[in-house]
Amino acid sequence: MTAGVAQSKYAFFLEHHPVALASFNQKPGAFGDDNPLYQELRTVYDWMAQSRGAQRISCRRFKQRLPEIHKKFPQLAKCFSSMDYNSDGWLDWEEFLTFCLTDKRMHAMMNRARLMTVYGVDAKGGKSFKDINDPRHMCETSASPPMLPWETAHVVEWRIEDLIVSRKGAPCMYGGIPIRPGKSIVSPPFRAAGVCGSLRFWPAGYYSDPQRRSKACLAPGAEDFAAATFDGGIRPLRAPSHDAWGCLGVSDLPNGTRLKLRFFIGSKKSEVRDCAWREGVHASQLWSPPDKEPPPEINVGETLVVGIEILRNIDGDHWGVKPRSAAAEMYRHNKRPALPDSTLVSGSSLLGRAQEMQVQQPRLPKVRSLPQLTYGRPV
Repeated sequence: MTAGVAQSKYAFFLEHHPVALASFNQKPGAFGDDNPLYQELRTVYDWMAQSRGAQRISCRRFKQRLPEIHKKFPQLAKCFSSMDYNSDGWLDWEEFLTFCLTDKRMHAMMNRARLMTVYGVDAKGGKSFKDINDPRHMCETSASPPMLPWETAHVVEWRIEDLIVSRKGAPCMYGGIPIRPGKSIVSPPFRAAGVCGSLRFWPAGYYSDPQRRSKACLAPGAEDFAAATFDGGIRPLRAPSHDAWGCLGVSDLPNGTRLKLRFFIGSKKSEVRDCAWREGVHASQLWSPPDKEPPPEINVGETLVVGIEILRNIDGDHWGVKPRSAAAEMYRHNKRPALPDSTLVSGSSLLGRAQEMQVQQPRLPKVRSLPQLTYGRPV
């Protein structure tokens, strides 16, 4: 893993894959311990074989290890026949290494798993990535991992690839398909802060061309007046601007959900908003950056990262402000017991849980043992 940079196991694999593949194609025999991806793949293979320095894994042994393999790497659990090139019922180390580095299907599955990334952020800035197949705590085994007591936010990142934003009249393209103004693209579902939903992005603007012309003809300040009137004048929020280059929204959340969140598109971030989901769409669920043109850092062929930062999940039945817990940080941190994992490999970027690898968890201080209960006066 890159020093000082917290990243998921899929991001680690895809970041080091090009260099590892080039070295493997040029000098297969010399490709070895100096490559970080090679070391991690060697650790994964030894973990599957349950033997250090193993060279072969039988099909029977692989099937016995399927529950643990699927928990850590679902992409490998269904690819034994594809990895066994000579179809002899044994998975050799060279076959496993060749498959992980050269198979296009494996690379596509890793890239697809990296599209949506959810991680928690604690008060010190440490990241803990959320994996629905490999939960860290017992409370994270539900449909969506909740915010833990020591976490300050859950960040949902959506990586949009093959997007060409509109510049100077050029059409907006996504995967070779033109996207007209008013049309949106939807992300895969995400699970964060106890809720399940999806992100919706309008790369060519929220309004269609007729709606833009209609909005441009309004008197100055008309949208601000309408927002304050509609929302009772308590917390007026404007609808997305008609001349903004893009727009981001959150959809498909259950009615009654209330979140305190912040939107971001690239390096641009919105203000903190208090959003409640009911029937229909509210202006607080949408945000457009103030720029009329896409920022220069969004180049052709590069990945655009958009998402939300959930700061708090407020119960839909409680519309007041909940008081924060006054418990000490050490107590709150150890309030949720961790799930035991006998397969955890310490220091591994592909097998180790992200929490153990990137965040040094504080421990309870040593205390004196409790006094013995005795009858009569204490000794």
